Amino acid sequence: MCNRLSVYFLTIVTVIILGCQGVWAAGFQLFNELSARTAGLAAAMTARTDVVESAWFNPAVSAMLDGPRFMTGMAAVIPQMKLESDNYRADMKDKVYPLPHVYGAMPLGDKFGLSLAINVPYGLTTEWDNDWRGKYYAVYTELRCLFISPAVAIRPLEWLSFSAGPNFVYATADMRKYITPKLPDLKTNMNGEDWAYGYTVSMIARPIKDWSFGVTYHSQVDIGLRGKARYTMNLPPFQKSHMWLDVSLPRTVSIGVATTAIKNFTFSMDIVWTDWSSYDSLDFVYDKAPGTAKPGVVSIPRNWEDAWAFKFGAEYTYNTMWQFRAAYAYDKSPIENKYREPTLPTNDRHVFSVGLGWNYKHCGIDASYTYVLVENGGTSPMTPGLDGTYKGQAHVIGASFRWSF
Repeated sequence: MCNRLSVYFLTIVTVIILGCQGVWAAGFQLFNELSARTAGLAAAMTARTDVVESAWFNPAVSAMLDGPRFMTGMAAVIPQMKLESDNYRADMKDKVYPLPHVYGAMPLGDKFGLSLAINVPYGLTTEWDNDWRGKYYAVYTELRCLFISPAVAIRPLEWLSFSAGPNFVYATADMRKYITPKLPDLKTNMNGEDWAYGYTVSMIARPIKDWSFGVTYHSQVDIGLRGKARYTMNLPPFQKSHMWLDVSLPRTVSIGVATTAIKNFTFSMDIVWTDWSSYDSLDFVYDKAPGTAKPGVVSIPRNWEDAWAFKFGAEYTYNTMWQFRAAYAYDKSPIENKYREPTLPTNDRHVFSVGLGWNYKHCGIDASYTYVLVENGGTSPMTPGLDGTYKGQAHVIGASFRWSF
């Protein structure tokens, strides 16, 4: 049974991972969608020493596992966002976005370990109607960032392990909007792609019984999207152009603690700092800029702030077959009201999750449900005509299948 499941879901994930998409988050960082067990614990995973998802959250764990492990699965994300004012309401289109994940980890003897994570930790997709008031700011915005992250771990002491490894990132972007009320039918489509690179280093320690501590650093990844800008009308000031767009995925530091001091329970907590202040502007470089058809730059200020997230997870092991999970996370948004605009209108998030795990011999299934409540956010003075309040929520349903050998 496990072998048939593994072939089936590996096929599905391989197909979908080629077209995976992200949705809005606090910034465009995703964490609660990276496996069903991760979601059930609000991604408080940095100090967990018994999970294969550590291939992403803390690869140093691979040297402490008792054998090879593998996981694959998917989260279905259903975001809902709207803009409301006294006399106007616009709803972002309701869609379901799949986010796949694949993890593998194995110890090599008593001193080393290998791991591999394939996931989508950054991304966004927002889509509004073509005739809404903000169509000159945004209609469709999509950023996809697929990470392939191998790592090597070394365990110099029985209770201590370190790891390091590269991140290979394939990014694509697609942006569509209307240009100016003077030409109401003129729409632009900008897209680009790039391969970029970063790295991850981490540490895990179990200095005393029933307690573990972890630290993980994910480096900044500088993406240089290269593509084209096209227009729905062929006019002299608006000609098809090569386009360059630089986007920086911020560095993060995660610090976690986990304990099994209470029988049948595992509690974990993470604090995550994200360097969003590196995202100060969005600069579109054209060889034929819109409106002039000459080389030029269109710069949009962002000026985001560094942000913190606090995550708390609890897992209860009922017996060898069943685990039950519950969690809460507070995810601070890096976006102030004066810079909030419809390509990413999110605000601070409260994340509530429940989940369960089922085990049978060497395989298991995890399932989770997450409700994301987005605090109301004001509109920016940089988007005149869009006065009001952004309101949002999201539902995330996850399923993962895992094997140990």
